[in-house]
Amino acid sequence: MAKKTDITEKRVFIGIPTEKELNETLRLFRKDYNTLPVRWLKPVNLHLTIVPPWQCSSVEPVCAMLSEAASAFQDIDVLFTRVSAGPDARKPRILWATGSAPSILSTLQQYLSALLSTERQEKRSFLLHLTIARIRFENQAIIASRMPALQVQWPATLRKICLYESILKPSGADYNVLCEVPFGLNAPAGKSGTQGNPRCSP
Repeated sequence: MAKKTDITEKRVFIGIPTEKELNETLRLFRKDYNTLPVRWLKPVNLHLTIVPPWQCSSVEPVCAMLSEAASAFQDIDVLFTRVSAGPDARKPRILWATGSAPSILSTLQQYLSALLSTERQEKRSFLLHLTIARIRFENQAIIASRMPALQVQWPATLRKICLYESILKPSGADYNVLCEVPFGLNAPAGKSGTQGNPRCSP
């Protein structure tokens, strides 16, 4: 009798990780607001979502596609100008940093969505937002009253793009990098410790 093949799907998404300069800015911000009853995201989990999660049954063609796509883009400069509780300020679920997104991010998002042929192809302009903390239901009223919108000047350079696996846990999601590709290069860099050239497909 032939052995049944077990194909395990992964919940994956495409995102751009923050770099050390912005991570240091965020570390100082957390230090100033460490009394807030929120769960701060670990630096390794900080990212801008480009293509939202979908189920992936084979970790191969998506990273190959991501490598080819990233070669057509250069490093992207952005500026975060506001930190606030959201998306609904009255019942916030997160603290996020937002700003005006350069048009190249919308182009990148639409390009990747089209290549993936996802059902959720974005027609809107890209919303520049970075989740920096999560808020539990019982703390929403506290944050709504204690956390006014803050004006900031946080410049950042986006230098690479990643395929992440989203691992859901009772405490919240953790993210595992399946492959990462610097902008402007042709070859994907696998996560340290992986064998061969990691790739992924929808």
